[in-house]
Amino acid sequence: MFDRTLELQSEVEAVFAGDECAENRKSASTLVKCLAQAAKKTLIDFKDSIVKEPPKNTSTDGDVHPLTSYVGNYIKYLMDYLSSLKLIFQESSNGDGTKSGLVSEISGIIHAVETNLDVKAKQYKDHALGILFLMNNINYIVRSIRSSEAKDLVGDDWIQRRRRTVQQHATQYKRVAWGKVLDCLSAQGLTSSVGSATEGIAGSVGSIGSHSSTTSTSVIKARFKSFNKQFEEVCQTQMNWAIPDNELRDNLILAVAEILLPAYRSFLKRFGPLVENSHHASKYMKYTPEALEQTLGNLFAKKIPQ
Repeated sequence: MFDRTLELQSEVEAVFAGDECAENRKSASTLVKCLAQAAKKTLIDFKDSIVKEPPKNTSTDGDVHPLTSYVGNYIKYLMDYLSSLKLIFQESSNGDGTKSGLVSEISGIIHAVETNLDVKAKQYKDHALGILFLMNNINYIVRSIRSSEAKDLVGDDWIQRRRRTVQQHATQYKRVAWGKVLDCLSAQGLTSSVGSATEGIAGSVGSIGSHSSTTSTSVIKARFKSFNKQFEEVCQTQMNWAIPDNELRDNLILAVAEILLPAYRSFLKRFGPLVENSHHASKYMKYTPEALEQTLGNLFAKKIPQ
């Protein structure tokens, strides 16, 4: 309506020329301004509806929320009317400037979504899943903006800041989701016991069966058992979580592998010899590093395309 009314302005000026038709021309000009204001109010109302969107119905797998995808598509659709939007904000900006007014509205809409997502993320009982939810949704917003003309409006700095936010969420996820697993591979509290056991291994057969050796081996077995339990629980749970962006999924799994596998190899090399010759050693040393890596590949499998 705004476009068509604006296009007719020249015809209105021609048809209603002269002083006696000044009111007609003024009415036509006022109509254009009213339509611009109405269009602007539509965006303001849309932003307000996002803010008021209740923090319910978060997905059980941390997937992109329908609100996020709707807003992302909405902004893409708006860009089909970019030239009109610039004129609209020029008409209704009261001297604020075309670009700054439009950017402010789009940035405000995105900020409203991000604020709403923060509230939604807190609904998750599993903190790691809440972090994954934020990572997925902010990543979706970034991809939506980058794939539309909106990227030129918000600017590269804005995009880079949001990409860093996605990376921060990924880093936080690794710490929260895998911290307990990695703690099992720490040598803290094992050094002195292992030292006694090592001396026993180097000594006589009687020394191997000594109390210090038996104690240290049981501690190592318990640590392997704890690692297996923690690792399996995390993997079993997170198989059902979602990362719909395949590139993001692959990068996150790789990042987990890069911290987990070296720690496991080091632990296996240092303490494995104390267990490998004991009864039911495979019960404790269940995984090779290669098996761990393969199992990690099943994370977030719920959304893998078939």
